[in-house]
Amino acid sequence: MALARLARSGLRRSGGATSCYSRQKDIGIEGLPTNKCFSPSLENVSRNSSLSYLPSSIRMTTHMSSWSRGIRTTPHYQYHNAERIVEESESEYQELSYPGLEATKPGEKPRVVVLGTGWGACRFLKGIDTKIYDVVCISPRNHMVFTPLLASTCVGTLEFRSVAEPVSRIQTSLSSDPNSYFYLASCIGFDTDKHEVYCETVNNGKLSHEPHQFKVAYDKLVIAAGAEPLTFGIKGVKENAYFLREVNHAQEIRKKLLLNLMLSENPGISEEERKRLLHCVVIGGGPTGVEFSGELSDFIMRDVREQYAHVKDYVKVTLIEANEILSSFDIGLRQYATNHLNKSGVCLKQGVVKEVHPEKIVLNDGTDVPYGLLVWSTGVGPSQFVKTLNLPKSPGGRIGVDEWLRAPSVEDVFALGDCAGFLEQTGKPVLPALAQVAERQGKYLAELFNKKIGEQDGGKALSAKDINLGDPFVYKHLGSMATVGRYKALVDLRQSKDEKGISLAGFLSWLIWRSAYLTRVLSWRNRFYVAVNWATTFVFGRDISRI
Repeated sequence: MALARLARSGLRRSGGATSCYSRQKDIGIEGLPTNKCFSPSLENVSRNSSLSYLPSSIRMTTHMSSWSRGIRTTPHYQYHNAERIVEESESEYQELSYPGLEATKPGEKPRVVVLGTGWGACRFLKGIDTKIYDVVCISPRNHMVFTPLLASTCVGTLEFRSVAEPVSRIQTSLSSDPNSYFYLASCIGFDTDKHEVYCETVNNGKLSHEPHQFKVAYDKLVIAAGAEPLTFGIKGVKENAYFLREVNHAQEIRKKLLLNLMLSENPGISEEERKRLLHCVVIGGGPTGVEFSGELSDFIMRDVREQYAHVKDYVKVTLIEANEILSSFDIGLRQYATNHLNKSGVCLKQGVVKEVHPEKIVLNDGTDVPYGLLVWSTGVGPSQFVKTLNLPKSPGGRIGVDEWLRAPSVEDVFALGDCAGFLEQTGKPVLPALAQVAERQGKYLAELFNKKIGEQDGGKALSAKDINLGDPFVYKHLGSMATVGRYKALVDLRQSKDEKGISLAGFLSWLIWRSAYLTRVLSWRNRFYVAVNWATTFVFGRDISRI
């Protein structure tokens, strides 16, 4: 716990990732419990800091490796202040008292702390019985993103607010109950022995003061921290590409797209530069990449050709995929999508990206592909938060869970969604990182808390060990859908890739796709927004203003 406080005086954090550490022989840390988690993002140590947050039991040895990204200390004290640690007396280093929520008292409701506001977390929050539990949600965003419709916001088919659902509307107790809260913060560490989560307020470089740190004691902890886009370590991706997982990602894509359209009309722009500015490249042929390409082609065919007639012939969309697009769909649907995208003007290219530069990408075969807008959609993987946790991992690096979504190595910790996967010993495969998987897990875990743990008085810390949890979680795939633009979509209702089932493509599938997602939007308010936006776009076209 004390190590996480280093960021307060000497170090700037690089994103709120969290890591878990046990005692290591080569760094000689004594007196720290095995199940403590601390932030690894330490970058610069201030020489004026007294480092009084560190316990005197930490001793320096001849080989000390820093847990910071890419920072290693020398056998001799690299930072002068570190030498004081050994010299100071123990009485000066009492355990820090973080501000925040203390442990619940006898007679109070058990406290459930939820990390995240994604599909799994919000479905859990929606279903949890607040008559049994107090709920605290901690996340760097205060809303859930309805990701299936996110691509539509990039080109103005939908407004951004249509796909963002405030978490306080999903679980009203977060804003109304006296002991339930939402905290806009990132988890920087947690101690499973003390049942405490350590947090830091979201900064984003806009606060005039140092980020504030606090703690929240929990009886049960639910980790639903999501995943991060996979970049495969390719140079230049994070610096130059746009991802499509958050509302702010869609906003940045829209700004860049419209900016390039307007700049391309300016006098003095060479033909080569105009072609580059108006070349939109999408990497990844999964549902997100295909849907964005379809929306983009619609936008170009219907709106750009009318509003930007001078440059309409220069606009181009290229979708690059290493293998086949929509590989999880039926082969007939894949072929339909390929033919439809080709007819819509989307250039499908097979290749693997080697490097990404500010104005071009380089493929493995040496081909240069100039671009004005690059959208990266190659799937997701474990976040830095998950990678550094000292918890058993499932195949693929997610937090390992058992059949009841518990982290079996520690008490009262559960995980679900994209950050969790079944351990090998369960005999179950790791489920795909899909919204319907996370949503189903959130629903199951809420029922488990309400009907099994809550009714048997197992809500308090360390009180659910001998409780019968009933049936384990079982996932049944309901099918997949994807729109490919121009009022066409794909519907694949097979339960798995190798099974037979109903597969549809065309206008009827598009109606099914829109109807299904309209009903899945969480609130009636947002359903109204989505329906009105669709109708407005159909009648008047998309909004092309850049604000």
